[in-house]
Amino acid sequence: MMNTQSRITTKLFLSSFIAIAPVAAWAEEDGNKLLLDEVVVTATRTGVTASDAPAAVTVVKASDIQSKNASRLGDALDQVPSLYLRGGALGQSQGTVGTSGMSLRGIDQTRTLVLLDGQPIQDAATGKVNWRVPFVEDIERVEVVPGAFSSLYGSNAIGGVVNIITKQPDKRELTAKIKKGWGDTSGEDASFYFRDKMENGLGFAGGVGRQIRDSYVNDFIVRAPSCPPAPALCTPGTVVNGAQAITTREGVPTYLLGDLGRTPWQANNAAVKLFYDSDAGGKVFAGINHQETKVGYTQFNSYLSNATTGAPVTSGTLGINGRRVTFANADFAPLSSLPLYEASTRYFAGYDGRIGNDMLFKIDLAKIERAYNFSAAGATALWNSGTGSWSDTPNSGVDGTAQLSFPFGNDHFMVSGLALHQDSVNQRVYALSNWRDPATRTALSSGYNGHSSTTSVFVQDEFSATEALKVYLGGRWDEWRAQGDNFVVAPASTTKYAERKVFAFSPKVSATYKPMESLVLRTSFGRSFRAPTNQDLYSSSTSRGRTTTGDPNLQPEQAETLEMGGEWRASAAIKLTATVYETRLSDLIYVKQVTTVAPLLSQRINAGKARVRGVELGASHELTSWLAVDANYAYIDSRILENAADPLSVGKRLTDAPRNIIGIGMTAHRDAWSGNVNARHVSHIFWNAQNTDVIEGVPGSYDAHTMVNAKIGYAFTQMVKGSVAINNLLDTKAYSYFLLPRRNLAAELEFSF
Repeated sequence: MMNTQSRITTKLFLSSFIAIAPVAAWAEEDGNKLLLDEVVVTATRTGVTASDAPAAVTVVKASDIQSKNASRLGDALDQVPSLYLRGGALGQSQGTVGTSGMSLRGIDQTRTLVLLDGQPIQDAATGKVNWRVPFVEDIERVEVVPGAFSSLYGSNAIGGVVNIITKQPDKRELTAKIKKGWGDTSGEDASFYFRDKMENGLGFAGGVGRQIRDSYVNDFIVRAPSCPPAPALCTPGTVVNGAQAITTREGVPTYLLGDLGRTPWQANNAAVKLFYDSDAGGKVFAGINHQETKVGYTQFNSYLSNATTGAPVTSGTLGINGRRVTFANADFAPLSSLPLYEASTRYFAGYDGRIGNDMLFKIDLAKIERAYNFSAAGATALWNSGTGSWSDTPNSGVDGTAQLSFPFGNDHFMVSGLALHQDSVNQRVYALSNWRDPATRTALSSGYNGHSSTTSVFVQDEFSATEALKVYLGGRWDEWRAQGDNFVVAPASTTKYAERKVFAFSPKVSATYKPMESLVLRTSFGRSFRAPTNQDLYSSSTSRGRTTTGDPNLQPEQAETLEMGGEWRASAAIKLTATVYETRLSDLIYVKQVTTVAPLLSQRINAGKARVRGVELGASHELTSWLAVDANYAYIDSRILENAADPLSVGKRLTDAPRNIIGIGMTAHRDAWSGNVNARHVSHIFWNAQNTDVIEGVPGSYDAHTMVNAKIGYAFTQMVKGSVAINNLLDTKAYSYFLLPRRNLAAELEFSF
């Protein structure tokens, strides 16, 4: 067994590699040179080799991001087992905002914790993630750790933790990139990034980036007949040509009438960070990250024409195939073609070092401020004029952590800490005289305020029971407080909710066992939770005649997860992994319909129980010194076990949880050439809890699909590199609500100085 000094020396060495996470690193101990595998931090909150980590960690490095056509982080995570992303997570996809559908092992994004350098970046209002916030050029690596991790990270860590770790000035880097896209991803990208460390220990890292997309037609207007054929009261209106008979995703006959045009957007990122490494080995750091996105719109396209005159038709009571169909001009202006603005600014500072010879100490403080606003058309509005509303939802999050890690005796290593998390949101909804112009707001109509905070204490003991067996035993105590209010101007009403307090204890026990150097076995059991969001508690919104309200007395969602697995290095070039798991969820928050007659009213309640079982398999093989292949398969069996809000959903699959995910990729690097080709298959997902949306290939559907992407690069000199990428190589047509981009091309030049 290692003695105390050897243990802390190894921990300090591993911690020094946290920022750069090499594929392999060398350490000295008692004069012997030891080969260490990849260093990770998220699974234990301290540096540990991946084989010793008590979880199936997947690491996506900067080089992996560079090898792909990644304009947004999600583009580089396509080979992570059991991770499903769609919409705003993918820079090549189309979404009006940076939030997206996401699940990890079938657990959606509000129940999976996403961190940026250890700080949660979930929105304080909805709990969703803006995937545009991470600046791709500034990412050193991403650690994806599935499983229950509330024992170390508190709320939201039910499905697991995705930790985005940015670059440090450990080496000199100066790059400038320009990219041009054609096809459905037509547009331009440009970025500049610099980092360096001086001999006196002072370091700097930072850069700027801009992305512009012309967008493409991806959202459509469909309308169903008003009533069955023949009845006298359903007499068809103006006879039109051009409608296409299709069905909805639920199989209801309907007609495709037009599309919503394009939604061009531009996004800007900036980062500035300062570091200072003292002679004593401690590091002081501070910085600012900023991201903003503006979304525009273009004219809609109606496919309809008057059967008699040939004139374009954009609204009215129509006759299509002898059926009566009605729609308004405002139907060409749903959420996908609205003026929208989204921004985040993050400030952070901290210290990471040691106390004495045998203690690791880290303290950090961060604040993220978010802006989010958009306009919506009123029921009688025209496409480019008329009344509407403007929703403005600024929100913020504050996080502070103090962590002390130290050896205890000869066989224990303790991780302990205090944490504080605060969320605030202040939504205001205004009336607009012209819904296309936020400056025309006339009066405040409604809004809500929400404030929540969590104070936490956590501890974990890493116990080396034998040379081959390590046991991790830990837990976290969270005290969650929340208070808020909501109001409506007409008729005037304001409801204030007193502060309430809930406690949560999240224990976890896990173990790793190495019967031989090439084989690692893992098992764990843990409890986790998710606190309700401010929107869950206090918001009230109306859409399509239905009002949905929060419940200030909601309880946190709960989960228990058991998993077993391991990895086998069959040779120096081959690694095989396997994991089986089961998660039981309770107190899930669903929307329950309270009234069935107008005005329709629904409320969020703790109503559900669910179970997710799954298998993950992975394999990687370095075929030659210049060619590697990796593959993974995930089977996710999710079931709703109980749902008082929607009894017909019992026995059905969870939404945003594909049953099968298959990935395979090949990466090559030989001389001046580099290349990557990867394929990803995702099976059908369901949008509604009753799983009635079974039809594929129609607007709004969620299709099973396989996407193949490829990129080839060439280094003209040490300073100049070029690449060409083709996304959706097979030109697959598929919907993920929006129509996914068809085959598209991008060319990039990179200059290094």
